[in-house]
Amino acid sequence: MVGSKVTLDKIPRLDTTNSSVDIDLIGIAKNNNETRSAAVAFMSYNTMDNLLKPDFFNTSNDTIKTMMSTVISATLPKTTNTKLTKPVNFTLKHIREFDPNGSLSCVYWNISEWIVDGCSVLKTNSSYTVCSCVHLSTFALIMQTSRPSEVREHL
Repeated sequence: MVGSKVTLDKIPRLDTTNSSVDIDLIGIAKNNNETRSAAVAFMSYNTMDNLLKPDFFNTSNDTIKTMMSTVISATLPKTTNTKLTKPVNFTLKHIREFDPNGSLSCVYWNISEWIVDGCSVLKTNSSYTVCSCVHLSTFALIMQTSRPSEVREHL
């Protein structure tokens, strides 16, 4: 939490085992004129992909979808004006082997599906990906890979 008595000089980083978030709490607090405060809650769910499956990512192409990160969630509780002053960057550690031929998408959960609106991949390597999003929500990293050609022939 950031308040009028707390002086931070840079954007704080919050860490979990497999992820981290950089959020401009200072700017958000300054936009809350009455309280001059802001708080962020950051959670990581190790088995949430059993419920919020990568197959709920609806894409036009016929691909294999693999969850590449834990599911994380970030909210601004007890903060009146929750408009972000800067995009939020999430660093997501890959929890499965990275396929260099795959296509990575930073996604967020919207009612019943994963969507990409407002989120993009900033950078990636074989062990982690940095996503940038213009809003807070529940996020994950999904990789799409082509189906093997012999499987496609039988569809």
